[in-house]
Amino acid sequence: MNSGALSGKVGVVTGAGSGIGRAVALGFARQGADVVVADFDAPRMDRTVEDILRLRTAERSIALSTDVRNDASVRSLVHGAIKSMGKVDILVNAVGVLLQGKLDRISSHDWAWMLETNLLGAVRTTTGFLSHMTERGSGHIINIVSFGGVHPGDANTIPYDTGHAALAAFTEGLTLQTKGTGVHVSLFCLSQKAPKIGQNTRSRGLGRWMGDGTPPEAGKQAVEQQASALIEGVHHPRFLIAGDPADLPALEQRWGNIDSHAAVT
Repeated sequence: MNSGALSGKVGVVTGAGSGIGRAVALGFARQGADVVVADFDAPRMDRTVEDILRLRTAERSIALSTDVRNDASVRSLVHGAIKSMGKVDILVNAVGVLLQGKLDRISSHDWAWMLETNLLGAVRTTTGFLSHMTERGSGHIINIVSFGGVHPGDANTIPYDTGHAALAAFTEGLTLQTKGTGVHVSLFCLSQKAPKIGQNTRSRGLGRWMGDGTPPEAGKQAVEQQASALIEGVHHPRFLIAGDPADLPALEQRWGNIDSHAAVT
């Protein structure tokens, strides 16, 4: 133990019970980081912690049941993570739900359900840990968005992409607030081909959603590749981290003008 590239670091990953959140949590642990696994699904969350401890590369990993839609639950996550681990170095917001369908079939309640998780959930956890990181003069916050949140192109995922577009704007604004504080802020954009974030889904006017949150082997490999790209971005902090290098030219059209302050310590 303690010989990995992230040894001595503590990472908090929301949505770590499944998908890219789980893959990132395991990736952190393989490099020696201690990991706080935060999720609403207790069995999946506990399984991630068990698998981390089985690796025997991280000294500690704990599960903290968290509903990012709830202020008190997020406050409990922040308090519990800092109290248990002593500090938090990295926050990855990977929790998400998927809302898709015809606009005239999607209610305001559906919109609120999605935004409470995909946008406000990340806002809650970010603001919750930000003061701790700012006080320490060190930290890295990574928010994950869909490619469609930067380049919308599918009429059936307008709500999902809208939530992620708002999260991208929040993340960009956060870079201005944190400049010179030692806290890095990154926007991680999933590959166009990557499975969407969203253990829970709502589909309106399109029949059943294709997929149940458990990717096939090819999807699993894609998730692992996305996680590796994100972790590489932890080692080389910058504002824009692309899940697929092939997407970078398109992403830089929108975000390439942002001068990363990541090198400022």
